[in-house]
Amino acid sequence: MIIKKNIRANFWIRLLATLIDLLLFVIFSLASSFIVFNYKKMDFFTNNIIYKEIIFRIWLLAIILFIILEYILIPILLKGQTLGMLICKIKIISVDKQKKLSKYIFDRQRLFALLWIFVFLAFMLISADGFLSAAKGNKLNVAQKIILSIPSMLATIAINIEFLILLSGISATRLNWNDKLSKTETVWKNKFEEFEEEIDNKLILPKKRELPKINWFK
Repeated sequence: MIIKKNIRANFWIRLLATLIDLLLFVIFSLASSFIVFNYKKMDFFTNNIIYKEIIFRIWLLAIILFIILEYILIPILLKGQTLGMLICKIKIISVDKQKKLSKYIFDRQRLFALLWIFVFLAFMLISADGFLSAAKGNKLNVAQKIILSIPSMLATIAINIEFLILLSGISATRLNWNDKLSKTETVWKNKFEEFEEEIDNKLILPKKRELPKINWFK
């Protein structure tokens, strides 16, 4: 019996899909920042301190929601594809065919998504003016430096982990660490390889039943 199986995607097409997803994330973050910041004056559009803090945190929350949308919800809706994967015509599939789509997508995507969610949650610890001062390159006080170091450290960890996971896919198996941990594969959507399924022709013989021996003279 001939069976078709999706061919595993190579490192370069996976890298391209990752870069497209990253580009979409950067575009959203920058585009939404124009609603929050007045780039001509390098300040917020309002001088009210309370409004500044609220608007700043709403912007960070919007970025977090976009991460959830791009890396978890969209792949579930598109049956295993981020927007980058959709463009590159590759998708995520589960090794375990009995596993639900939402479950294996979450297992596959949670590492990257959760890391960056924690990064932007950590940015919420910073005041709006403190964030703006750091963005301008102004001198920060000790407290501001300590608070800013938390999201900066988390972002560094997230970038390094993502980079190492990406590089781990340069192998003959075309599986990276994330694939192995989540028991998934990234494959071409429309490219298949054919192989013949081995059929076991061994005869199954009935097992001889042995009746208990009864000693009638005991």
